[in-house]
Amino acid sequence: MKYIRIASPDTEIKRGNNKITIEVNGSEVRDIKSFYEILVNNLEFPGYFGDNLDALYDMLIDLQWLKQDTIDIIISDYEDFLTDEVDEDKAEIMLLLEDVCREWKEGYSDDEDWEMKKVRVYVLCDEMTGKQISRMIADMTEEE
Repeated sequence: MKYIRIASPDTEIKRGNNKITIEVNGSEVRDIKSFYEILVNNLEFPGYFGDNLDALYDMLIDLQWLKQDTIDIIISDYEDFLTDEVDEDKAEIMLLLEDVCREWKEGYSDDEDWEMKKVRVYVLCDEMTGKQISRMIADMTEEE
């Protein structure tokens, strides 16, 4: 895992005027539908968003409708995050977030009119959980 940032639970993430900060409290976001709702509401997804992983990926690597240039997604209480889903679904979401961060970091678009964004995902957790997340993403990457 190179792009999702692991930080201790007491880490303070800087706020800014040209930034959208989305706080995902894992104890309140136990299913994928709730996760979609938070992103749809905070990132103002267009009405054609399809409530599935492919559509989520497409939305998160576009974001051209937003005027802000930085989007931070902060996941706290990770142990409770998506607990109503099977482990594979949680792993797929984390891999998707890793891929989105990588795409934005590496600058995948050659379109000169494309407005680059900084999309960062922070998981606030202890070191052991951070290692588990890294392993889970590595395992999913190997399966692809």
